[in-house]
Amino acid sequence: MSNSSSQRAALTQFMQFTQTPERTAKRILQANNWNLELAIDSYYQNPNASSGTGPTNQNAINAIFDQFKQPNDSPDTYSIGATMAYFDALGLQLDDVTVVPLSKALSSETMGEFTRKGFTDGWMQLGADSLPRMQAKLQELRQQLDTNDEYFKEVYKWAFGWAKAPGGKALALENAIEMWKLLLTSRFGGNGHLDRWAEFLEEKWKKSIPKDTWNMFYEFIVDAKSDPTLTGYDENGSYPSTIDAYVDYYRNQEQ
Repeated sequence: MSNSSSQRAALTQFMQFTQTPERTAKRILQANNWNLELAIDSYYQNPNASSGTGPTNQNAINAIFDQFKQPNDSPDTYSIGATMAYFDALGLQLDDVTVVPLSKALSSETMGEFTRKGFTDGWMQLGADSLPRMQAKLQELRQQLDTNDEYFKEVYKWAFGWAKAPGGKALALENAIEMWKLLLTSRFGGNGHLDRWAEFLEEKWKKSIPKDTWNMFYEFIVDAKSDPTLTGYDENGSYPSTIDAYVDYYRNQEQ
């Protein structure tokens, strides 16, 4: 089934099950990455918030965007100063992992920067046109990130392009390590590989991180969660040479 067909099927099932209008059903499904079960759970946990008190007001979203613009910002772009002021109003810290799915939802192309179009379109899709509603949506995004593995993987892969320098092919090593710790510590920090990986990169690799290594490290750290001693690691598998070198580094240290 194509993506559009599966989304239409989910939309139909959600509307039949919850008896909500199409616009509301679509908004809730989008906020839950088109996962029907999560969307239904979200609706019944807080049906009043999900249905809202009326159509989302785009003018109100635009007014919020304008509220935090800095004097030297262009009319339709947030600088890092505007972003920090906006996050402060939301009660959101820059080192909060929720910044990443929020930035994805608002179509941010560079860390700390937003366009008016991405901001308004994103909040229209999420169905929030006031700071309190936006704060509530942040909690939903965080919950989805914590509980939906497929959504987490989607956000993780997206973060590479967002975190690298504009026009660059690879992610600076320092930035990559910071992003790995931000995104992965709560899920995978317990077995020691995340810290050891950062140690290996700083001591031995000392180069930027290409997209393939970024993507495949997620697969590796998932496997390492169930095989922390890496006894089942296959050097002839599909992992890039950087990860092969890390496994050798780890095994040598464990001897």
